[in-house]
Amino acid sequence: MTESGRADASSRGAALVTAASGRIGAVLARAAAQTGYDVVVHYRSDADGAQDVVQAIEGIGRRAIAVQAELTDPDARAALMDQAFAFGPLRALVNNASLFVYDQLQTFQEADLRLHHEVNVLAPLALIRDFAARLPDGDEGVVVNMLDYKVTAPNPDFFSYTVSRVGIAHMTGALALALAPRIRVCGIAPGLTLPSAGWPEADYQAGAEATPLKRPVAVEDLAAALTFILTAPSLTGQNLVVDAGAALTRRDRDLEFA
Repeated sequence: MTESGRADASSRGAALVTAASGRIGAVLARAAAQTGYDVVVHYRSDADGAQDVVQAIEGIGRRAIAVQAELTDPDARAALMDQAFAFGPLRALVNNASLFVYDQLQTFQEADLRLHHEVNVLAPLALIRDFAARLPDGDEGVVVNMLDYKVTAPNPDFFSYTVSRVGIAHMTGALALALAPRIRVCGIAPGLTLPSAGWPEADYQAGAEATPLKRPVAVEDLAAALTFILTAPSLTGQNLVVDAGAALTRRDRDLEFA
């Protein structure tokens, strides 16, 4: 763990962003910093990427630390929360970490479904529980769960992943009610944003063209959605779908197979 810099008077407190060492997580971590938060950059294995994000955040005048944790390990989650509150005051939690492995109903293994549930449902809910339990009296907080446009327009592809995403997405309202009035809870459901590893560029572009807006989701739009949630004190219990309109068109297959 590294730490440098000092908070200034304009700080909103600290935000913990999980899986923030690269890709969308890194974008969200920087967006939180630009919104006025110091940032706990969680990572699982990419220490170098996490340190790059820390340096980028420090470059815009905010504090940042990189903290490693395996989110399927309850002891590691507890240690992560300990470090986040010690760095704080922690006032925002962005659950970005996820498992995304292809399977179908006809081929899924019970172990795969359990692992998707453990990473995509149990871990973020446990972090939300512990964040709420430790938020000091008088403080207000916000939770943002990263979801997927598939929760509003499911198809049979990525079966275990979709089941897990639907599970937590449909809890947004219940979580918001359970934690009101001190903690707001929202979700962001991105559409096709960045290509998965090994996904041919031509197939990625075909997926983007299959959306009503005929383009992929810009990471800047996800950053803007996060900024809006973090800075809108009357907003809670809502899932913002940022998907270039993909959910408006019911498809038999995922956009990876457009």
